[in-house]
Amino acid sequence: MVAMNTLGCVTLSLWIGLSYSFAPTPIQRMKFPHLAAQAEHDGIIQPLFDNKQPISRSDLFEYSSRIIGLSLILPAAAQAKCTDIESCREEGERKIEADLKLNPIMRLSDGVNYRVLRPSTLPGPKVKDGSSIELIYSISTASGQYMYSKGFGFEKVSFGGKQQSDLGLDSMRVLVGEHNVPVGIESALIGMGKGERRRVELPPGVGFETSNWQPEPITRRGITQIEQYKRKLVGFGSQPPFPAETVWDIEVLGIRN
Repeated sequence: MVAMNTLGCVTLSLWIGLSYSFAPTPIQRMKFPHLAAQAEHDGIIQPLFDNKQPISRSDLFEYSSRIIGLSLILPAAAQAKCTDIESCREEGERKIEADLKLNPIMRLSDGVNYRVLRPSTLPGPKVKDGSSIELIYSISTASGQYMYSKGFGFEKVSFGGKQQSDLGLDSMRVLVGEHNVPVGIESALIGMGKGERRRVELPPGVGFETSNWQPEPITRRGITQIEQYKRKLVGFGSQPPFPAETVWDIEVLGIRN
């Protein structure tokens, strides 16, 4: 067994410190799920004394090796570059300004605003009035609360006898001009190419009511969200009507003119 001499204490202290220092952060868990899972499986992120068992020299060496190896793979948590509220605000404003120069907000005559999140890099036709297109979409409130979607991977569909993410498995067919989607979304679709993604700020005047509330949600959460949105538009209780916008992320998968 390991004798707790000076070298042993130093090694043990290093092990315990590293076991906490390199516990995967939430961001690291998203970026490196397999490494985070392995770390938890190996017990790396648990205190050394949890099992209350004597520690052999070989165990100590093995655990230390795992921690050091993990520390070389997982990136360090991002450190804030600003030191106070004012400098953070200024840094944020500079980033927003630089982003807007590279990707400006386009304002349409019907009040719709959109930004290109990902341009089309593929040759082929562009969306125009009368185009038959296949698209995916995700809808949220102006405050960023998710409502519902199709094809973005946020919902589940039945495939192969089980429920799976709808990413790559679901989409919507739209005939531009037929109001399968709100008029404002049809306006924002014009000029898009295959593979292009846009974020659209949709005012209610050219919103859901222009498409008879299509596309409809199919999940319980989505139905609840759209009902709450309807109440916000017309007012309820002591709350007056409010012209709330919705925000759509749309991506064109295919175009037929």
